[in-house]
Amino acid sequence: MPIFQDNRELVSRLSWLRIFFVLAFVFLFVRLWSLTVVHYENYRKSAERSRIRTFPEIAPRGLIYDREGKILVDNVYGFSLLLFQNEMKNSGDTIRFLKKGLKMAERTIERRLSKENRLDAFSPIVIKQDLSMDEMAYLLAHQSERPELDVIKRPLRFYRHGSLAAHALGYVGEVSAIQLKESKFEKNKAGDLVGQYGIESFYNRMLTGYDGFRRLLVDSRGRMLHEVEQVNPVPGDGITLTLDLDLQMAAEEQLNGRPGAVLVCDARNGEILAMASHPTFYPNQFARRIRDKEWQKLIKNPDTPLQNRVIQSTFPPGSIFKLVMALAGLQRGLINSRSIVECNGGLTLYGHRFACWQPEGHGRVSLAKAIRKSCNVYFYLLGQKLGIRQIAEFSHRVGLGVLAGIDLMGEVPGLVPSEEWKQRVRGESWYAGETLSLSIGQGPILTTPLQLARVAGIFATGKVLPFHLLKDNSRRQPHQPQASLVASLSPKNLQLIRDAMWSSVNEWGTGHNARVSGFQVCGKTGTAQTIGKIARERLPENAALKFQSDAWFVGFAPRNDPEVVVTVILQKAGAGGAAAAPVAGEIFRLYQKKHKLQPTVKELVRAKNVEKIG
Repeated sequence: MPIFQDNRELVSRLSWLRIFFVLAFVFLFVRLWSLTVVHYENYRKSAERSRIRTFPEIAPRGLIYDREGKILVDNVYGFSLLLFQNEMKNSGDTIRFLKKGLKMAERTIERRLSKENRLDAFSPIVIKQDLSMDEMAYLLAHQSERPELDVIKRPLRFYRHGSLAAHALGYVGEVSAIQLKESKFEKNKAGDLVGQYGIESFYNRMLTGYDGFRRLLVDSRGRMLHEVEQVNPVPGDGITLTLDLDLQMAAEEQLNGRPGAVLVCDARNGEILAMASHPTFYPNQFARRIRDKEWQKLIKNPDTPLQNRVIQSTFPPGSIFKLVMALAGLQRGLINSRSIVECNGGLTLYGHRFACWQPEGHGRVSLAKAIRKSCNVYFYLLGQKLGIRQIAEFSHRVGLGVLAGIDLMGEVPGLVPSEEWKQRVRGESWYAGETLSLSIGQGPILTTPLQLARVAGIFATGKVLPFHLLKDNSRRQPHQPQASLVASLSPKNLQLIRDAMWSSVNEWGTGHNARVSGFQVCGKTGTAQTIGKIARERLPENAALKFQSDAWFVGFAPRNDPEVVVTVILQKAGAGGAAAAPVAGEIFRLYQKKHKLQPTVKELVRAKNVEKIG
């Protein structure tokens, strides 16, 4: 009888085996489909990135020139260290390597890594700019061990004249996380250098170019095999400023390290010819990523070197304000050229003695003499006639307490006090005696040098000067609009003020130290107290020196066809006639020489006669 073997168990096992192989095949097929078809593009790019490095080609910023084509701000090239995140195997090891060879703080390196982690993993991080030769040698010696690191050439901002015109030119710095959220920085990425201050900031878009890149095929050690693609960077647009390098140098030399500011502008069109502010800073510090220690030193400096005193610092105008008072009195019909006041060295009003700066007095004083000799008594009485409301209203009309408008960020409006202001801010009523102090530019009134330059421009031309630093009108970005402030001012009244300002400089008035032979300078000095006279007199002599008055001079030239306006403020320098007027005189003298403005024979004879009288 034949014996049959029972194979059912074997068949069952083979059946399950077949099912297993079918499922495995299906799984592998699906996986292969996913890799080669569905996710092909992603894996292709990933593979490309693994062997191709993209190096940024940073576009140089546009150059900045003075009005005569001299380069003020240039670019130089340095080397920057890049870190490719996707090739970094051990972040701790990399950090220790950088800390040892580049003398970088571990915290600084970690901050750079954390800040940049928001970018995609294949974008390189700028770890350090402007590498030294020793640092370059260190990196090259370990290049084969550190494929995650590489070096690129990168343009760096270079301010050719150091701190010269630093507050006008500004500086560049790394774009911040807050700035990246703003629309004007939407094309920037972390690590980019952008304008942070001055012209560099205001015209940042114009100066910024378009970055390019190079794609290189590299081996596993990061060594280049060949170039795959290159897109050249497009440099930013160069801009020409209204600044005159010679006048700028002269302005800063005249400051001679003293705290204060000098502003020189064209009386015909508002072009800024020189803008000097001291103490100052070195913008080249910022071009190479300023250290935290240096930054803290700058911002904590009590002398505020980062503050542009021309547009951001406010001072009592002192006797400069008498020009505004005189014009207000003329416009309101309260005085005229023949109005006479007797000055005996002071007067008593409201139970208080208001002194003139000249104790023996000025005798009989007309409007012209009041401006020439800067008589306080004349303006005390005029202030009493005008009253605080009219003084405040007219001050705003000529642009005090109002932004002057300039293509720089950060201008402040200053302050013209009023009854409403005092009640709102101090919760007190305005006293009549305060009006008299205000009438000579003392008290809570605060102005900037730029605002007083605008006032001087009004007296010079009868127009509001549209201040600007960019030479090319067609490319200028809009800045603070100019209001129609002076449309109804009387040309006759303006001429009376001009004549008195000329007399102040050329007929041995308080501004005679600004006189330039044959140039017909018109001007007014100011001496603004920083603390009250009584309080200063109570101080010891060595302490009183710290509270000396601020010295002012504002003026223009020539008298009948003004070309240039000069404003000078020297902090804690004493009398305006002794300290600020000579500075202005040197600026006027250089302008005259540079523009070859020769005096006429008649002017020379008159100047000689004035010297004899003196």
